[in-house]
Amino acid sequence: MMQLSANDLNQKIGVGDYKKHQLLKAYISNILQLIRLNNYQRLIQKQNTQRINQSENKIYKVIHNKFQKIKRLNEKKQCKFNNSQQQVRKLSQEIQVEKKDSEMLNHVDVPQYQLSRGLSLFNNNMFEKVLEFYNSAIQINPEKAEYYNGKAITLKQMNRYEEALENYNLAIQKNPENAEYYNGKAITLKQMNRYEEALENYNLAIQKNPENAEYYNGKAITLKQMNRYEEALENYNLAIQKNPENAEYYNGKAITLKQMNRYEEALENYNLAIQKNPENAEYYNGKAITLKQMNRYEEALENYNLAIQKNPENAEYYNGKAITLKQMNRYEEALENYNLAIQKNPENAENYNGKAITLKQMNRYEEALENYNLAIQKNPENAEYYNGKAITLKQMNRYEEALENYNLAIQKNPENAEYYNGKAITLRQMKRYEEALISYNSAIQLNSQSSTYQYHKADILEKLNRFEESLEYYNSAIQKNPENAEYYNGKAITLKQMNRYEEALQNYNLAIQKNPENAEYYNGKAITLRQMKRYEEALISYNSAIQLNSENPTYQYHKADILEKLNRFEESLEYYNSVLQKNPENADYYNGKAITLKQMNRYEEALKNYNLAIQKNPENAEYYNGKAITLRQMKRYEEALISYNSAIQLNPQSSTYQYHKADILEKLNRFEESLEYYNSAIQKNPENAEYYNGKAITLNQMNRYEEALENYNLAIQKNPENAEYYNGKAITLKQQKRYSETLSIYDSAIQKNPEEAKFYFQKANTLNSMNRYEEALLYYDLAIQRNSKDSQYYICKGLYKTLYQQQIIYMI
Repeated sequence: MMQLSANDLNQKIGVGDYKKHQLLKAYISNILQLIRLNNYQRLIQKQNTQRINQSENKIYKVIHNKFQKIKRLNEKKQCKFNNSQQQVRKLSQEIQVEKKDSEMLNHVDVPQYQLSRGLSLFNNNMFEKVLEFYNSAIQINPEKAEYYNGKAITLKQMNRYEEALENYNLAIQKNPENAEYYNGKAITLKQMNRYEEALENYNLAIQKNPENAEYYNGKAITLKQMNRYEEALENYNLAIQKNPENAEYYNGKAITLKQMNRYEEALENYNLAIQKNPENAEYYNGKAITLKQMNRYEEALENYNLAIQKNPENAEYYNGKAITLKQMNRYEEALENYNLAIQKNPENAENYNGKAITLKQMNRYEEALENYNLAIQKNPENAEYYNGKAITLKQMNRYEEALENYNLAIQKNPENAEYYNGKAITLRQMKRYEEALISYNSAIQLNSQSSTYQYHKADILEKLNRFEESLEYYNSAIQKNPENAEYYNGKAITLKQMNRYEEALQNYNLAIQKNPENAEYYNGKAITLRQMKRYEEALISYNSAIQLNSENPTYQYHKADILEKLNRFEESLEYYNSVLQKNPENADYYNGKAITLKQMNRYEEALKNYNLAIQKNPENAEYYNGKAITLRQMKRYEEALISYNSAIQLNPQSSTYQYHKADILEKLNRFEESLEYYNSAIQKNPENAEYYNGKAITLNQMNRYEEALENYNLAIQKNPENAEYYNGKAITLKQQKRYSETLSIYDSAIQKNPEEAKFYFQKANTLNSMNRYEEALLYYDLAIQRNSKDSQYYICKGLYKTLYQQQIIYMI
């Protein structure tokens, strides 16, 4: 390879060749400027996407002006070259120092149009061609650090980051004192998410040039992305200190403060950014987002409007405004802005998603589904869209489709516990409790700290009658969030199901303590007190529920029921009439009113209300049962039998209805049929003592005394505390003239219920049958003592007293 001196160069290539070389040098210099400008343009565009930069129109105008300036400079350079021999001597010295190949210089042909061609290549992002120019430049001068730097910038813009790093390293190797190379390397590493290495290079850039504000800004952005917010703020402050006129630094600082929930300080910095550059729409947008997070919606709207005014083509601003309007429940206006966002950017799935959410909140479910489908079409990998669609379908009671979409959401993002939770809620509504439990387990596995998931699992376990496990999860939910009243309420419901009423009351009280404005907690407490037969206290709780929610007819209905239990029948009827006025289609209200009227012996009116209940809901067997009981009390046994048949037809598994029908058949002296239904009732529920007792009464009527005694014994075995069973057994024994056993059984009956007058009366009759008149008279007195209004006690006492006296006279 030949080395050329200045004289050799003058002799060999002449002035014309000098012009060519000068044009080459100018061309390479311009290419480097274009590289920097294009990098600047790309950075600006990226920051614009991140809401940190100026509008594209403004940027393009600036770049266009700079390009024009470069062209003008190039023309000036060429003009100066033509008029200055000093340029030739300088170029000769550079060529001698740089040791270029003479043959390359001899063959260089760079006409003026190549400069404009280079500009065109850059404007069209034809980076491969640019790389060719850099490679040619590096081949000409492999020691020139700037060429490697330019090549690195181009590779970075092509997302060829590893190659970009190699060239930054070569640039640094050639010139380790140039801070820009470390800065470029840091930017590349940051884009590769290699944040620690990026920080190292920002530090090296700062070390080389501690006065350049951009290096602190770049370091701050990196620290922010690492969630090291305090350090990021320190570097934003240093950037501002170095260049207090750059609006971007205040904007970056504001974004960081917003992420730290330091909203007031964030607003101060957004205001400073706007003060420095009032034409940048992004600053108004950032300020609007902050105000929205502070629930200062009206101010947020003002700033969204300013952002739109500055840049009416940015769909994000309409989207943000729509979200704010949605949070203000201004749904129609929100829809208008979502439509504008879609008009500006029809490819952004988020705009359709936001519109779908709004339509869902407006109960316009079909339209919501259309927009979820469009969102999914634009971005089929976003799990949230399937989740939103699933929620909508669930609200439409289209549960199977909802499950399909929850499954798709889980498929796209199996780490999101909420999707399993939503699926479990849907399965619960479908009463598929076991499957719901599996989904809740998955949700808890992903987020074991969520008290909500523990609470929901507890509820499902209660539905499965796994009460002890249910309590464990209620306790876990309460431990994680002891201020949530719902958890105590759920625990109380489970304890009530377990007949642990006192503990249930304690938890209802805790729920009320945490949230005294929830009427349901008083209602639950009242139901528990009713089951404990503490009717007066239950009434107080129902009054509290009604006070909090006077429009809920359920509470008034329950109060009517309690008043009936307290024998306050007229008041009970008032409340039944009140709830019927509020909701005349509820069959239960007519049923409750019928029960009260039946208690008042107003049987005809009771029957009318049972009929109305049946008319409103002909599928409820209980209404036929209640009507049958009323007809029985009216001794209209045939009609009662028809109603029991209807009840049994609707619910053939109910042992109660079989038992009642058996009783009616016994009243109609249809004893064999009666026994069949008693046997059926016993088969369905062999633990109910009443069924054996009823069967025993029928057998006694049929003079099948031994079988009757067997069934009385079974009744006593199932419930040894019921005095009536001993009484029935005693009657059967007396009919068999087994008087001594009869007396013993009456003693047992009296022991179980010493206040029942008829037991003493029946024992007195037995004693008379045994001619033990004196003892009989004593038990008649005991019967009269307990029930002085029953005339037969006096008649029998008088009759047997006369017989006793006659016996004494006869004996004398």
